[in-house]
Amino acid sequence: MEKIGEIIKQLGTPREILNKIAQSTPVESMETSLSTDCEYCNGFGSLYPIRDGVVIYSETTPCICTQKELKEKKQQRLLESCSLPPFADKMTFENFEMYVEVKEAYQLAKKMADEPGVLRWLGLIGQNGNGKTHLAVAICKAWIDAGFPARYAFVSLLLDELREGFKKEDAENSYEGKFRYYCNIPLLLLDDFGTESKTVWVQEKLDTLIDYRLMNNLSLIVTSNLSLDEMPSRIRSRLMRHSKGSIVGIMAEDYSLRRKRNG
Repeated sequence: MEKIGEIIKQLGTPREILNKIAQSTPVESMETSLSTDCEYCNGFGSLYPIRDGVVIYSETTPCICTQKELKEKKQQRLLESCSLPPFADKMTFENFEMYVEVKEAYQLAKKMADEPGVLRWLGLIGQNGNGKTHLAVAICKAWIDAGFPARYAFVSLLLDELREGFKKEDAENSYEGKFRYYCNIPLLLLDDFGTESKTVWVQEKLDTLIDYRLMNNLSLIVTSNLSLDEMPSRIRSRLMRHSKGSIVGIMAEDYSLRRKRNG
């Protein structure tokens, strides 16, 4: 027969016993796809918290396995709502092809991704195929990984979407609902700015959208094939005068031509 002292030693200290009870006591299951392999909650997704050595059965707290799954689900929702184009799958900072001509643009993009409060507006300009969209998309993905909403918008298609909104009756998809959404999303990427038609309505919508985001200190990325001199002065001035903004010209040739020449 085992001695009492040995039995108590096996059971552990009072705090260890309480922790074990709290971690293994069934709690109302949460709506997740958790397995029963979790050593903390046995797949229930929740634990009873412990304060000063006392199990609080009137409260529950998400288990670390639940927190991880909920975070992943949130990131997936944000990624879907960002509406990145199919070709953007591999556009990350990790696989960006670095060389001298794109170094400044890369550093600014990384800064906006890592320190969104420091750099809020970024303009990336230059010819086709030099990495502008790659860097802009990488910023969006970094925001999403951090749990912040972002939205990709090819400018011409954004304007088409707004026009379609005039035919919609439900508030969310109406013109007003869509325009409000693009005005207020925490990070907006306007890709290929300058290729849209130059009607009065188009210019008015873009001016209003950009002005609203400027006045409300909301983050914005603009990519354009236009040079700084070719960009409309009203847009250029907004990008350049933002206290937490920067605009950079990427003087680099098309990636595909560079790869072909270098073998």
